[in-house]
Amino acid sequence: MTIRLQLIAPALGLALLAACGSDTTEPSPVARCNTGVAELNLEPGDFAEVDPATSDGCIRVPRAGSGGAEYLYVALSTTADSTPYSLQAGNAPLIASRAPISPLPSPTLSAFARPSPAGKFHEMLRHREALMANRGAGFVAAPPAFSVAPVVGDKRTFSVCNSTVCNGFVSVTATAKHVGQRVAIYIDDTIPAGGYTQADIDSVGMLFDQYLYPIDTTAFGRESDLDNNGVVVVLLTDAVNRLSGNCPDQSVILGYFFGNDLVDNTGSNHGEVFYGLVPDPGGSVAGCSVPKDFATRTLAPVFIHEFQHMISFNQHVLIRRGATEATWLNEGLSHFAEELGARLIPDAATGVASGSRFTQFAFGDVDNAYNYLLNQEATSLIEPAGSTGTLDERGANWLFVRWLVDQFGADEIGTQFTRSLVATAQTGVANVEAITGEDFGTLLLQWQLANYLDNLPGFTPASPRLQYLSWNFRNTFSSLNNQAPESFPKPYPLVPDSAVNAEFSRTGTLRIGSGPHVLMEQGAGSQGLSLQLMSPSGSAIPAGVAARAAVARIR
Repeated sequence: MTIRLQLIAPALGLALLAACGSDTTEPSPVARCNTGVAELNLEPGDFAEVDPATSDGCIRVPRAGSGGAEYLYVALSTTADSTPYSLQAGNAPLIASRAPISPLPSPTLSAFARPSPAGKFHEMLRHREALMANRGAGFVAAPPAFSVAPVVGDKRTFSVCNSTVCNGFVSVTATAKHVGQRVAIYIDDTIPAGGYTQADIDSVGMLFDQYLYPIDTTAFGRESDLDNNGVVVVLLTDAVNRLSGNCPDQSVILGYFFGNDLVDNTGSNHGEVFYGLVPDPGGSVAGCSVPKDFATRTLAPVFIHEFQHMISFNQHVLIRRGATEATWLNEGLSHFAEELGARLIPDAATGVASGSRFTQFAFGDVDNAYNYLLNQEATSLIEPAGSTGTLDERGANWLFVRWLVDQFGADEIGTQFTRSLVATAQTGVANVEAITGEDFGTLLLQWQLANYLDNLPGFTPASPRLQYLSWNFRNTFSSLNNQAPESFPKPYPLVPDSAVNAEFSRTGTLRIGSGPHVLMEQGAGSQGLSLQLMSPSGSAIPAGVAARAAVARIR
């Protein structure tokens, strides 16, 4: 689990309910929409999907009535990442002989942002686990060295990744400081001063037994117990701190689970283990200061997040001999686990003096989601090969899982739905389609429409698919903007481009699950509008991209 190194989190003002862009000035391609493309006749609140492959990339909306009209257009890829596009709009029909106009600068230049070492580490872990699963046979670990439940005071030597590429392991000797019904917590024998107290460890251990373990196992299924000791082992060590170095990107690795521990491999600890950092207020380990209150506040969210990964590996790989879950869905479910902690754990049980359980467990998810929506065209939902492993990707992962649970779960907790996603040999897109019974591309379009239309003032959706049913994100983000405008500069992060009664042009990048949002606005009695999606050269978007588009009428 990775987090931006924010030492003070604003309180969440929650309203809960049940490749790159271009700033080129070269001429744009000329749009070719004509009267052969049928107009979309939508009532306010309705939406429709449009297949660019069968409409020459075009959509047309009719002349506005006396009250004007407004539509939201979204487009994305479902199979290929970083596909350049051009959008051209104007009065309907678009005239092929009109003078081309220059594209607006796209907001996606931050796609060149420096890769996150912390994110790359987690991408590496999931990739290595996938390779292990592809071996096929024999996922039972070697005979465990620790098959008896530990007791407080027991010492044990663990193998821990030596770097973010984990090309070797370091030995860490640690002592069991807390042993509960479901968890044994070990602390490295040589850690910096100013670390966890016994009260800190006992508090999170009891929280795991009473809340974190029941929440995760109810929502996702059971973990394995290959070492037959009846508990999940947690190692808190400054070896995890060293993985973040001096935190050059202002993010820190809080902890991790690695499926290698459940396979008979070099470096395996032959049992159910996950890892967490320790406080280092002076930054003595690697130059990255980790204050005590920060480490203590994030400890329980690390536990509930990494435990989902452990359960997922057991359910997909050990039990069903399948592949590991796709990274984007695996991470989305682990971040959803954090949200469940926020919803289901009483304030009094968190053991954190400042801030509510919601701020403790869900702030990181909301922060990641805000930064994804602030520039969502720069980030794929499904991380491509070579992904920089960004927290913005985690924001997209969580938002999509959250939206899926809203639409297909029995309530905002949705445990039957999430268990179904984990208790299967299916993974990724195929998993989502099998459990929901719906086309993945259609789900993506509905989700992206909801990312702007959720609780939009004056908009009444004809379908719940255009909303998040469990959050009022406009209120949440507005509250954060009021509290910390330097970190949350907009009241709502997703601000579409506008095509208002006139020609419009932009270029950018279609990504898997992400793409442009454009408001098509018409004044009273204004002519119809047309918009065409094409490649920057003016040709059709390649068929292999499987581009999809949708339009919702706002008013």
